[in-house]
Amino acid sequence: MRPERFTEQAKEVLAASQSIASRYHHVQWDVEHILLALLEQESGLTSQILEKLGANVEALKKRVEDSLERAPKATYESAQIYATPRIARLMDNAAREADRLKDDFISIEHLLIAIMVEDKGEAAKILKEFGIEQEKIYQALQDIRGGHRVDSPTAESRYRSLQKYGRDLTELARQGKLDPVIGRDDEIKRVMQILTRRTKNNPVIIGE
Repeated sequence: MRPERFTEQAKEVLAASQSIASRYHHVQWDVEHILLALLEQESGLTSQILEKLGANVEALKKRVEDSLERAPKATYESAQIYATPRIARLMDNAAREADRLKDDFISIEHLLIAIMVEDKGEAAKILKEFGIEQEKIYQALQDIRGGHRVDSPTAESRYRSLQKYGRDLTELARQGKLDPVIGRDDEIKRVMQILTRRTKNNPVIIGE
């Protein structure tokens, strides 16, 4: 499959998974290596999905590591790693999933869903042990992705951008954490003046 079809984060995961295979002295690159790479990706989409589903990511990671530890190891140092037929099926399933969701690139979520539908080997079985199901992943994705499509190599970075970079004023008001606005007419007018400009290139400073 063409590398340019994958998002940057997906490419990072695939490269990391091959490094994991070398780390465990495996000469065969398999689906479990990709699953562990997904789980090890810092602040990655996989962790967000699994945490939303209430899964214990650290315990899941340990379970995958134990599975890889039991897999046959090479008795000699090999510079080359060979992809198993399961990897080929995984890539095909990920591409089909991207097409089904009308996404232009194969991203993290497509790899995770492809692992779920791969019925041979340990990866899907381990995910099911932790209560992860394909339909639940779709539900979590609907919330995380919102209306975004994977239409660029950096698409994952746009998910939940409001939660990452914004503040939910309605929720803060519910919690009684907003500063009072009564008697601050001048400040409010100034904020509105700045926010309604057609172009803005300065930070907005609100309050004292």
